[in-house]
Amino acid sequence: MKMNPWTLSVLLLLAGPLGADPDWHVEYPDWHVLHWHVEYPASFSVVEGSTATIPCSYIHPKVHKWTGLVMEGVDRVVWCPNNGVNVYDSSNLRADSRFLYLGDLIGNCTLKIIKTVKQDTGWYRFTFNTYSGWWTGRKGVGVTVTSGEDVKVRSSVTDNVVKEGGQVTLTCTSACSFHQVDVHWYRNGHALSEKGPALHLSNLTNDNAGDYTCSLDPSGQKPSAPWCLLVGEYEGEPLCVH
Repeated sequence: MKMNPWTLSVLLLLAGPLGADPDWHVEYPDWHVLHWHVEYPASFSVVEGSTATIPCSYIHPKVHKWTGLVMEGVDRVVWCPNNGVNVYDSSNLRADSRFLYLGDLIGNCTLKIIKTVKQDTGWYRFTFNTYSGWWTGRKGVGVTVTSGEDVKVRSSVTDNVVKEGGQVTLTCTSACSFHQVDVHWYRNGHALSEKGPALHLSNLTNDNAGDYTCSLDPSGQKPSAPWCLLVGEYEGEPLCVH
């Protein structure tokens, strides 16, 4: 089924004739229900230059309700922000390479945005096409790309000194929500293999000592202020190396 971009843009704004059928559904993350049971869709912020992931899943019937025919499955998937320009289209091999589709044609529609820029701010919706036509998840998910966030490292211990063999958890904090973004960790400026908002260090030795920073930018050009870890017994006020 071929459609011109204008027709597809219109369909992205509509749920289509299947809108009342619960067998057709797109699930976005973290719906919030506020006062008077009014439901507000998910939205999150990311720091410019970081990588963000939008979890998403979808379902559709295997057998067409009215004809009884077996569905031929999904043959095209599209992600589109509210400006009407597709950021991912499975039928277009020249789509923006910063938008990586982690999903499939079965039920996973997760989208990753690499090296976010301010222009990526918008409301994103997922659309898929089957034997019965197009279906769009109306609610969508909002993404706000910000700059100059105050990223900090917080520690599970009250000072910088931890006994040998002990443990500590460092947490990267920011005004942005970290369950959808990649967090990168560094010790003395060298990248660590661990990813995620929390860095767990156990069975500490002097090799673990040093300045720890975190960044939402994979290039490491926008790190947090360093947090100094000292391992062992120290007299007087410990001095950090930064």
